[in-house]
Amino acid sequence: MTLATPEFVRGDFEQDTVHTYHGQTYTMSRRGDTYYVRTPGRDGKLTDYPITYTLGARQHETYLTRFPDGRVQILPVYWDLIEKRWYDAAEGTLEFGRSFTPNDYLFWANQGRTWNDQCFDCHASQMRKNYDLETNTYDTQLGDLSINCETCHGPGKDHVVFWRKALLDVELAAKGEKSLVRATSLTPAEQVEICGQCHATKTSLQTGYKPGDEFLDYYELNLIDDEESFWPDGLVKKLAYPHLQFAGSQCFQKADLTCTGCHANHGSDTPVELIADPAGGALCARCHPNMMVDIQAHTFHKPAGKGSDCKACHMPEMFLNYLTVTDHRLTVPVPEVTSRLGVPNACNSAGCHSGESAEWASEKAQAWWGDYQDERVERTQAIAWGREGDVRSLPVLSAIVQDLDEDLLLRGGAVTLIGTVGELASLPIILEALTDSSQVVRSRAAIAAGRIGHPRAIPLLKRLVTDPVYSVRVRAAFSLVKLEYAPPTEVDKEALKKALVEYEASSLGIQADSPNVHATIGQAHEALRQQEAAELAYRRALRVSSAHTLSLERMELMDVATAKYDKLVEMVTPNLDKDIRLKVALGIAKIHRGLIPEGVGLLREVQSQKIESELVETGLGDGYRIAGDVGNAERYYSRAIEIFDKHANAYRGLALIAYSRGDVDAGDRNWRMFQEHESDDANGGNRMF
Repeated sequence: MTLATPEFVRGDFEQDTVHTYHGQTYTMSRRGDTYYVRTPGRDGKLTDYPITYTLGARQHETYLTRFPDGRVQILPVYWDLIEKRWYDAAEGTLEFGRSFTPNDYLFWANQGRTWNDQCFDCHASQMRKNYDLETNTYDTQLGDLSINCETCHGPGKDHVVFWRKALLDVELAAKGEKSLVRATSLTPAEQVEICGQCHATKTSLQTGYKPGDEFLDYYELNLIDDEESFWPDGLVKKLAYPHLQFAGSQCFQKADLTCTGCHANHGSDTPVELIADPAGGALCARCHPNMMVDIQAHTFHKPAGKGSDCKACHMPEMFLNYLTVTDHRLTVPVPEVTSRLGVPNACNSAGCHSGESAEWASEKAQAWWGDYQDERVERTQAIAWGREGDVRSLPVLSAIVQDLDEDLLLRGGAVTLIGTVGELASLPIILEALTDSSQVVRSRAAIAAGRIGHPRAIPLLKRLVTDPVYSVRVRAAFSLVKLEYAPPTEVDKEALKKALVEYEASSLGIQADSPNVHATIGQAHEALRQQEAAELAYRRALRVSSAHTLSLERMELMDVATAKYDKLVEMVTPNLDKDIRLKVALGIAKIHRGLIPEGVGLLREVQSQKIESELVETGLGDGYRIAGDVGNAERYYSRAIEIFDKHANAYRGLALIAYSRGDVDAGDRNWRMFQEHESDDANGGNRMF
């Protein structure tokens, strides 16, 4: 990233160059040393926007303009550095099929194209976003426009201070200084994570990552369950970053190859900073010299042809979103997955056997190398099924999760998909994964437990809210809220509260400009029956992005629920003393709205009239459980069962309390009773009196 000066701007801005896409025309011009793009703004008016920064140096050049409110917006046209032409982001990078309009989230002047938000933490060093939610403005500060030494070696202040002193002190200089992180002192995984700061498809959770820190305290990776970014075999589907693919490669998994095994960490004269020219297999021969002795015996292709080029088969290039992307899985071609699932493969790619069918390529591969494709096809099919919620995926996905020698990121993605399938038979796999030694697997298992919705996971999730890894703690906390966890002690209450507050504080510190974060917080408040807090969170999301779909949907549902509640209050209040059933209905409704004292008060009035009703007792149980008074809740649930021993919701309440306490046997026993009588309640088994 650089300032937009004549030294760095390489696009064609001479003589009012124009580019038109789907009826939208852009004009690029230069006046003195300032460059402009004429394009409609949010108001639809054509305006000349001055270019403040350029971004990109290899394949295309992106242009950014600064707004008065501190936003840096990504202008809608790019310059193709290879083809020497202009193109609209919608026809390439974002592949939308038409020009964006001001109503689109990805319109260039909207939040979806705000550099301070969308490009955060990669295209500059030591960036401090400094977003102010109240004013909806930025005061973003940068350490450097480029990637500097501290990004990979950690803070350098102590290093500089030491050597300034050491210049005048020979003895001090001889001792050396060790505050900077040397990559060679880290594990292979930690070395790759240094590069993953920028070269991973991820969400930033907190600022302050330093090389060697726990990566998942700061970032949450997109894994194989992300079907927008990855094909089910892990191949990138759109413009995505290579960390996930490389971390799952055999070269990394079995040989500890790191990024610097191929790329020069301080730059080189070769393409993409490779440490050797990849032509002729020279780069790969550094680790695989025996392959090069008789390359044709390995490839069944002519030695000088593309079929004997290591990269063409094991790291094929793809043209995605107007950019050439290299597959970093370092895997083998599997044309059979193309036949079955439409996943691209190296054999039939452009420049190779594109004129032949995938079936033809699969037959050749089978004849030359045997049945190596079978296991890979089985896995790919299972992941594809898992994304669709198909139970046929479970045997293979479960085997992946339970294989402790498997790629950790694949295991994490697999357990996430198991949760998506939602089959209760897979609950034991999720429970086992909650105790896994891998923080990735624990974090994703916590998500899966919330999705599958069985409170049997509560005792294990309860432990994870104090996990040493941030992403595990917060995912466990959100799933506990979803499962209606009833903390039995003050210590348990404080642990859950601490994890939720930690997420809200960290997220609003780094992602207060993300509507998704506010919506996530809103959903947690909804689950806790904190209606006003939920509404506030959704309104904040809509302040950031007025078209945020999830927040609009949740607000609409909350408005409908509020209208129904208000109508109920209006209808029954005048007649509360005439029909005691109305008082019961209103009391229960208030409890479910989170108005616990009011709801409990009404039900206690009914109770004081010596009327026995399992609905009243269970309503009181729910009220006290939600309020955190587990002892009273348990007493009222038990009383409901004494009155009517088939009342399902009373058993449900007792099960939630037992699981929350860690008494799995009692939890299982009451949950079975709940399931046994649930249909009775649904079919009118609930009696008012």
